Amino acid sequence: MISGRAVVFGDDINTDMLHPSYFFSLDTTTVRKGFMGELASVDDREEDLPRVIVAGKNFGCGSSRETTMTALKMAGVRAVVAESFGRIFFRNAMCLGVVARTAPSVTGIADPGDVLKVEGDRLINERTGRSIALHALDPYWSAVLEAGGLIPYLTETGAI
Repeated sequence: MISGRAVVFGDDINTDMLHPSYFFSLDTTTVRKGFMGELASVDDREEDLPRVIVAGKNFGCGSSRETTMTALKMAGVRAVVAESFGRIFFRNAMCLGVVARTAPSVTGIADPGDVLKVEGDRLINERTGRSIALHALDPYWSAVLEAGGLIPYLTETGAI
């Protein structure tokens, strides 16, 4: 089970909006400050709380840079639930051990800051009690997530 505060987006949010290139750095503080770039401010009092992103269609479209997903993970994002993903964003998230799930009716399930829970194949809003079904994951991706990401999975299975 994953629990975190909701960060809410609409459709067609690209990776440059999520983590603009001017936050690329080897300095982790600079990278973390780039979380969501100019789209939203992060309340400093809640900076260390886990986050669950909910979004519309085509979330994470754009660049194939893994740095975007790395920055989101550093900012506490533990899961992203969207109507659909840019394919490279989906793969980067899952390879880094961040849950990426789809649901056809996720738009409107949460207001920013609501506490959301990803439990099995359900997304639950703890404030409203509303719950929606998530599309099932391919068994391969389930195993990758359970291992904590692609490298830990490959290590566990003896592939590397």
